[in-house]
Amino acid sequence: MKTGCIVLRTTIIANLLLAGCMQVEWRGGMTPSLNWQGTNEKREVIVDNSTQFDSRLENNSTISEWPDFRGPKRRGIAPKQGFSINWKQEPKIIWRQPSGPGHSSLIMASGRLYTMEQQGEFETLTCRSIQNGSILWKHQIETKWSDSMGGIGPRSTPVVARGKIYSLASNGTLTCLQASTGEVLWERITVEPDYEFPHWGLALSPLVLNDLVIVSPGGEHGAVKAYHASTGKNKWVSELSGKGVYLSPMALELQGKTHLVAAVEGMFAGIDPLTGKTWWKHPWKIFMINAHIAQPLELSENILLLSAGYGKGAEALRLNKTPEGFRSEMVWKSKNLKTKFSSPILKDNYVYGFNESSLTCLDAKTGALMWRGKKYGYGRIILAEDKLLILGNTGVFSVVEAQPDRFEEVSSRQLLSKERCWNGPILIGGYLVVRNGSEICCYDYLDE
Repeated sequence: MKTGCIVLRTTIIANLLLAGCMQVEWRGGMTPSLNWQGTNEKREVIVDNSTQFDSRLENNSTISEWPDFRGPKRRGIAPKQGFSINWKQEPKIIWRQPSGPGHSSLIMASGRLYTMEQQGEFETLTCRSIQNGSILWKHQIETKWSDSMGGIGPRSTPVVARGKIYSLASNGTLTCLQASTGEVLWERITVEPDYEFPHWGLALSPLVLNDLVIVSPGGEHGAVKAYHASTGKNKWVSELSGKGVYLSPMALELQGKTHLVAAVEGMFAGIDPLTGKTWWKHPWKIFMINAHIAQPLELSENILLLSAGYGKGAEALRLNKTPEGFRSEMVWKSKNLKTKFSSPILKDNYVYGFNESSLTCLDAKTGALMWRGKKYGYGRIILAEDKLLILGNTGVFSVVEAQPDRFEEVSSRQLLSKERCWNGPILIGGYLVVRNGSEICCYDYLDE
């Protein structure tokens, strides 16, 4: 009888998969999930309470910017909000709008939201109103990335700087546009003709550093490339070469200098951002898989934290000056911070991040485990003053105290549909904006 039930259930699921009513979705733990399949057209349930939207963002420019991947300087730390926020209360939904598939996170500048999403056969950079989520303009490139685990859609997050927006399509096209109008100023192909794309797609976000825009797609003839931000003319190509990975280039202040930290398969490197010359290298091999995903984290003026999932864990490096440049030296290692998709956060000499799907806290000086908390799936994490804001991979939003003595959850709510969510949240002026592959939502957490 039991065997018959299993066979019947398997047959029903197989038929639903064949009919397109269900789909297999990978959540990040190398195990599949079965989900009811729908289309964005069928799910266009629009909520518009924009009459409740107030002018707090327009009246305070210091809190109205989230211009880059993971926020200012890519550190995953929200600017101070300037308002009293109540994370325990049920938030007000201001608006909900449909979105195309993709793992691109949101950014915000000058009262406008930007992200990348798939619309049919086109990767689409969209500009939306923060007030109601409506699309103000969009720019499309005819390309479509899809793989068995990550699904369909762009992976990269755009960046806004000095009135311009820079986006990287999954085919390697770097585009500079006017952020206000969507007018294309220049485009460049950043990959070589024989380029071997990473298995799960080109996921890095362009970095704007001074007058340069920098990408690190990898390649055998220079893995990192810098362009003049205003003209798109090539500035330099790095000495570093190798297969591309998934993390984004990052500018970190170490030993009194700005280091451009990037990676290729099996290696991290520090690069002179003015010339592309390699200052230092550090081996970083991940068992059986080329999954450098988590961003590096600056622990102090000379200590850098690297982390990864798939059994790797975390390693703190001290960079020492030498006559030839810099030399890396290990300070500590830990198997309690296997970060996979999410990048760790530093607060008051403690590191917060995921060990696979479990939230953990480590002492930044020693690597000692302070606590291991709840499992939140393979989601994203940002810091808002003394709170960790976690958007799990099923659309559940949780708030946890950023404290080293114990794990304490403040609240947890389903804010998005339950399909896979690998997109980072943003917080501006008490408004929390979140997205997944089918919808974008704005919630108000201001204390009433």
